[in-house]
Amino acid sequence: MTDYGYLLPTRGAVLTSDDEHTLTAKTAADVLGLARRAEAAGFRSVWVGDSVLAKPRHEPLSTLAAIAAETDAVYLGTAVYLPDLRNPVHVAHQAATVDQLSGGRLRLGVGVGIGPDVEAEYENLDRSFHERGARTNELLEIATELWDGSAVDHSGEYYDLEDASIGFEPVGELPIYVASAAFDPSDGFPKLIEERLRRYGDGWLPIAVGPEQYREGVAEIETMLEESGRSSETFHGGVYLDVVIDDDESRAIDTARSFYERYYPAWPSLSDEQVRSKGAFGSIETVRETIEAYEAAGVETITVRFTTDTQREQFRKFAPLV
Repeated sequence: MTDYGYLLPTRGAVLTSDDEHTLTAKTAADVLGLARRAEAAGFRSVWVGDSVLAKPRHEPLSTLAAIAAETDAVYLGTAVYLPDLRNPVHVAHQAATVDQLSGGRLRLGVGVGIGPDVEAEYENLDRSFHERGARTNELLEIATELWDGSAVDHSGEYYDLEDASIGFEPVGELPIYVASAAFDPSDGFPKLIEERLRRYGDGWLPIAVGPEQYREGVAEIETMLEESGRSSETFHGGVYLDVVIDDDESRAIDTARSFYERYYPAWPSLSDEQVRSKGAFGSIETVRETIEAYEAAGVETITVRFTTDTQREQFRKFAPLV
C-alpha cells in the first residue's frame, strides 16, 4: 500500500522572509507546525531538502532533530541530503544522533546535486564538483562502517582514517535512499549511481520520473541487487512529486513555473510541457489520477512538494488523498 510523505518548506520559509524575526515565526509555523499537522493528517513521513549556499535554507539534520521533538511517529527524511559538502565522520555522527533522538525514525535520502549554482556551492566549500559522485560513494562506505559501532581504519582515494569511532550506533539499520534525477531504460543508471544503489541503497528516490520509468527502474534495481548478493525484498521505492492543486490547469502550471523561477534562478524558463513533466498540476482529479498511476507502478512512498507559497491551502486540498 502506498503511503505519503510531505516535503516541508525549509527553502520557502527563507525565500518568503524579509528579516530574521519573520523567518523565526515562519520556521515555527511553516516547518515545525506543518510537520505536526502532517503527522496528524496521516502522512507517514516528513522530509527536508538540503543546500548550504546554492539555495539557502535551514540545515537539514538540525531541522529534523527539532522536528523529532515535535512529533511522535512520522519518519524523518532528507530529500535530498548532499553529504559530500561535509566530512564523512561529521555526516555519520550527525545522522546517528538524529536517529537516536528520534527513536530510529531517520531516513537518509542522498544525492549530489546538479547545475551551475551547485557547482559554485561545491567550489566555495572547497569540494570538487566533478568528483562529487565518487566522493559521495566513498563517504557512504565510511559512514556505514562507523554506524556498525567498531573503530574504522580507512585508506581511500579521498579520505584516510585511523581507529576512528563515533562512539555509538544508530537505533537500527539507518536506511539510505539513493536519489536520481532521471532514469533512461535504454541506458540504465549512470555508473556511480548504479554503484551507490548496489552497495548502499536501501531505497530509491527519483525525481521527475514517470510511472512507467519508475517501474522499469525498480526492475533494474532488483536485478542489480540480486547480482550483488543482496535481497531486494526489503528495498523501498518512492518518488518525489511536485504538486499544485487548482481547478484551472493553466493557473496551476503558471503557479508552479513562478515557483521554479524563484527556487531555481539558474534554470531557463520552462514551457508548459516541461512543467507538466515534473509533477501533477491541475484539479484534485488530475492529481488523483497521477497518484493512482504511480500506485499501479508499485511506488511505496509518494513524497509531495507543493510548488507554491500557499502551503497551507495546498495542504488542505491534498489532505483527502492521504
